[in-house]
Amino acid sequence: MRRRRRAAALLWLGLMPAAAVAADPPAGPPWPARPVSLVVAYPPGAITDTVGRRVAEQLGTALGAAIVVENRGGAGGNVAGAYVARAAPDGHTLLFTSYGNLIIAAAAKLPVGFDPFKDLAPVGMVGPMTVVLLVRPDLPVRNLAEFVRHVAAHPGQLNFASVGFGSSYHLLIEQMMAHGRLSMNHVPYRGGAAAMTDFLGGRVQATLATWLFARPYMTDGSARPIAVANAARAPVAPELPTVAEAVPGAAIAEGLGLFAPAGTPAPVIARLNAALRAILAAPAMHGWLETNGVTPQPGPPEAFTAEMRPAAESLARLLRETQIRLE
Repeated sequence: MRRRRRAAALLWLGLMPAAAVAADPPAGPPWPARPVSLVVAYPPGAITDTVGRRVAEQLGTALGAAIVVENRGGAGGNVAGAYVARAAPDGHTLLFTSYGNLIIAAAAKLPVGFDPFKDLAPVGMVGPMTVVLLVRPDLPVRNLAEFVRHVAAHPGQLNFASVGFGSSYHLLIEQMMAHGRLSMNHVPYRGGAAAMTDFLGGRVQATLATWLFARPYMTDGSARPIAVANAARAPVAPELPTVAEAVPGAAIAEGLGLFAPAGTPAPVIARLNAALRAILAAPAMHGWLETNGVTPQPGPPEAFTAEMRPAAESLARLLRETQIRLE
């Protein structure tokens, strides 16, 4: 067990390539020996669930095993993270989540019941996902610049929804208020579906949503997109500015990834990673993801680590400098 945990730690640190662990013979019974539980960190309807179910189906085919999807929403995705972190590290319980929430939990040292870098082992990244800033059509703004001016002129009057306290969406709201000297009311929900329901009902005037989830509401005119929350403009909507173009420093590191409990045998991690990379490289899956606002970025576990650790370190510095408290 000590050897397995050391291998998982080295994967996070980027000191052990997937090829090295793939050559390590598996210990114990053959894997998978029973159905694998894929714990999705958000309720049905969110992009994490939509993509997670498609990955689960194809992962099951690749592994020759049943993959059972289990939704465990709440606390910005951290309910599912804590559940998987406590699961047996035998490869039969996996986490499919937004890695942005894990970055925030680690950087802010949130009391979520687990340490994202110590208690979870990275399997592989699916890729960054486009997040759009939406406003209600009856709000008298048509673009990002007008939105910032409107909020500045009406401090404390705009209700801004997020998918949960401590989530990447919540952090973006905090960044906008800190860097833009704006005053808004943060309203956390248990997932995107609940936030969108109140947004459409007029109880909140602004919200954030993934491209896939927001698309039908943008199409029918019930939600107006005015920006993307990512650090760069999105290929799926290049005409939308980033939030940071109006409020420098306000951006999120957001995307989807697959994790296992720390201590999961390294050969199991390597097999899962190889299957995931093959799934993402398939033309049909690659095209479907891009169309729905996710940029496929398959790679080994250490490449995933190389994305997450610097982002967490940068966010920790930001939180110290701005004194934003997420607890």
